[in-house]
Amino acid sequence: YEAAKGIPVGRKLVPEDFPVESYLDDCDRLFDIHEQCGGDFIWSASIFWGIPWVEAALGCPIVLSSYESGSIHAEKPAAYAGADILPDLSLDNPWLCKAIEFLEQIGRRSAGRYPLATTRMRGVSDLLAVLYGGEGFIFKMMADPDEVKQTAAGLRDFWIDFGRMQIERIPEYHGGIGSFYYNAWAPKGTIWHQEDAAALLSPALFEEFIKPYDEEIVAAFDGCIMHQHSTGYVPVKHYLEMEFTALELHIDEGGPSAEDLFGTHTMILDKKPLIIWGNIPERDLDWIFSKLPARGLAVITVVDSPQQAEAIWNKHLAKDSFRSKKE
Repeated sequence: YEAAKGIPVGRKLVPEDFPVESYLDDCDRLFDIHEQCGGDFIWSASIFWGIPWVEAALGCPIVLSSYESGSIHAEKPAAYAGADILPDLSLDNPWLCKAIEFLEQIGRRSAGRYPLATTRMRGVSDLLAVLYGGEGFIFKMMADPDEVKQTAAGLRDFWIDFGRMQIERIPEYHGGIGSFYYNAWAPKGTIWHQEDAAALLSPALFEEFIKPYDEEIVAAFDGCIMHQHSTGYVPVKHYLEMEFTALELHIDEGGPSAEDLFGTHTMILDKKPLIIWGNIPERDLDWIFSKLPARGLAVITVVDSPQQAEAIWNKHLAKDSFRSKKE
């Protein structure tokens, strides 16, 4: 996003730091770049995904440390003292107003050319990690489990309200909506979800403190795609028991290869659609397209140019290769 170069560094950010008009040209530009690369996917716009929206709306300070980091992070609010002070989501919330402004203006700019989607929304474990600290939320689970569960329930409700606010304002696109990050058409009402901080938990802690609230989040929407990294603890088996529309699993730089993840990939594909996303090395693409079935599989790899995209397409998807052999 060219517009993001104007974000102030090193101080608490406010909604006025994100003039929506500046991001509209970026939406058109990113759509055009994506279209030049061909493929089966369509770029999906969202309220600017670089903002940790749920945390900001909860009252957490958000800060851009440096342009080099490319990441706006949330910090623990100074006044946080437990679940009783978690706010309700209301139209008086300035971050909610900014999110609505993004959706309305992007919808008008798109004019049906590209779909809109829900933005990045960090889940219950991620939010607990902000409110109590990256290690502190684990110790809090053991020292004061009732408070953590009360907080998690409040975060669940706030998350659902923020998600519904977006879904209600996203225009229909060929009977569905977009899926941000995956640049894919998705069934109407589909939301993005993630629980990256779950990687810090044991299976038992996840099952007690996170799973019940994730089940209720999934049940609150017509569709839900779960984003996952492949490093650390990944609660795939729990997710397969929930009503997710699809599961996404990164090919992370420095993480397990596609061959190492073969058992996990096939386990997911036995029950649900699978999205594999990442800057996927050629050896991993070779493995994926030669070993995994096509049905239920979406492979979305980062490319540097339309020429690289064309080379991948011609090698793995053209003529009578992957599609005709596997479907």
